[in-house]
Amino acid sequence: MRFAHLADIHLGFQKTGPLQDLERDIFERTMDECVSRDVDFVLICGDLFHVNIPEMRVQKLAMAKFRDVHEAGIPIYAVYGSHDFSPVSNSAIDLLESAGYLTKVTCASYRDNLIHLDFLEDKKTGAKLAGLSGLKAGRDAEHYQTLDRTPLESEPGFKIFLFHGAISEMMGDIRDDSNMPVSYLPAGFDYYAGGHLHTFRRDAFPGYANVVYPGTPFAGYHNDMEMSARGTQRGFVMVDFDREINNVEFVSVPSCEYDLVDIDADARSSEWVNSEMDGIIEKLDPSGKIIILKMAGEMSAGRTTDINPAGLRQRLASKGALETIIHKHGLTSREYKIRGESAGTKDQIERRTFEGNIGQVRIKRPSLSGAQGVRLAETLLLALRQPRPENERKEDYDHRIKTDAATKMGLDT
Repeated sequence: MRFAHLADIHLGFQKTGPLQDLERDIFERTMDECVSRDVDFVLICGDLFHVNIPEMRVQKLAMAKFRDVHEAGIPIYAVYGSHDFSPVSNSAIDLLESAGYLTKVTCASYRDNLIHLDFLEDKKTGAKLAGLSGLKAGRDAEHYQTLDRTPLESEPGFKIFLFHGAISEMMGDIRDDSNMPVSYLPAGFDYYAGGHLHTFRRDAFPGYANVVYPGTPFAGYHNDMEMSARGTQRGFVMVDFDREINNVEFVSVPSCEYDLVDIDADARSSEWVNSEMDGIIEKLDPSGKIIILKMAGEMSAGRTTDINPAGLRQRLASKGALETIIHKHGLTSREYKIRGESAGTKDQIERRTFEGNIGQVRIKRPSLSGAQGVRLAETLLLALRQPRPENERKEDYDHRIKTDAATKMGLDT
């Protein structure tokens, strides 16, 4: 018997035509590989979509491919991730479930201030599935602390637990304030199917055999492509089992070639940076590749705006580049004395901005202050950035965004 374990597909993340085409191609080839390997079922452990209601183009491609897998007789089981989570089952995942193309695993009820989960049994293999969806605003840890673990741990048979969240023992050098220890998961399952960490990771701990993250097949953040350019393999996981796990295999899904260019601008002028870029671009053969230009350091003269991203992209596109991604987040100028304030990725800059200002707000509610308040602010910002799908009325869109934001803040709607 065999199942496939996928996570963090992030359909709808890419915004330009070539990357959207690549995103679609990798997703379709991944699902086709599951069918060709004759799996008994597929697990998707969160962030199938980059937002809970993506544009119609993304919904249509997901619907078509999931229909293919359904017609091949392969069931798909899923949990929400932190990106496609919806507190009111208002997600494209729920649309796929309504069509009969997947089944959400989380079957939770609340009694005596505890979360109670039911098992879902795969009819063909008898595997028993339970799980919890990933939540917004870093609330996963408190969710697991109120989980009634006893019936889950005492249940006999081959068991799989699906989850979406960062296990602190497996994070390595990844920064994520919403992590939790592996001991928060119910013990005694044969396989722990994780999502959220974007690189393949497998480990085992006392009472927790086979804790696995497949990573993202392509990219859900901009730095995922940089990591791929540095050699990180992308794909999913295939698992053979009977009464126990027999084999866990990482299946690589090739995407495209990358060229990564690092420019150290420290103590250099903007004129030098432009000249250096000219020389590098002249030597590059970018045809059919994703080109990543990364500039960092404090320039001794000139302004960061002296470097023209549009011009660099245009030149590389004329030489056949599939896409050019330019990172200037770590580039500063001594003239403005802004080193530190602007260093880092966009997400890191936003987080520092929230951290620098939240202490000035006096409020008694813990969830709106300190680290919890910062995580909530990041979550609300992500929700407010969701574009309105072409098929949704403005009134419905406004109501959905307001309801989602109020729910995340724990307010009655």
